[in-house]
Amino acid sequence: MAHDSDRPFEIEAGGRAAITVLGTAFDIDLTRDVVELSVYRGRVRFTAAGAGTGRELTAGQRAAVHNGQLQTLADFNPAAEDWRQGWLETDGITLGRLAERLSRRSPQPIVLTDSRLATRQISGRFRLDDPARLLTTLGRVHGFTVDQQADRLLLVPAA
Repeated sequence: MAHDSDRPFEIEAGGRAAITVLGTAFDIDLTRDVVELSVYRGRVRFTAAGAGTGRELTAGQRAAVHNGQLQTLADFNPAAEDWRQGWLETDGITLGRLAERLSRRSPQPIVLTDSRLATRQISGRFRLDDPARLLTTLGRVHGFTVDQQADRLLLVPAA
């Protein structure tokens, strides 16, 4: 389909945000609590549901809607390998959101056994192709262990 700047299209993201595509390449990550938009090329208008005008993001910018509010913009390198090549780069994601994203790629669901683990902030650049290994490494730094069971990965607070 050819780009036509006179005919932008809109995406409604789970009733929490609207995205107006204005000739671009972009990624939308919709989790239980957050809608995150990353723009790789062009520009996109991003609006929290019911908020009115929103913001226009350009290549290399990322923003999120959380609790009905459009969050601060963050810059990223749009040329770096990303989720399409099996990477996640973040300057702050909760362990709960990371577990949700990893569960999409894992043959076993990832379960947090303590709700306090879900709010721990994680930052860095992570390879997504081996969730158990990644979580085991993160657990050493962030105070949890990974119990690998046949049907799931359990994240357990360290004793």
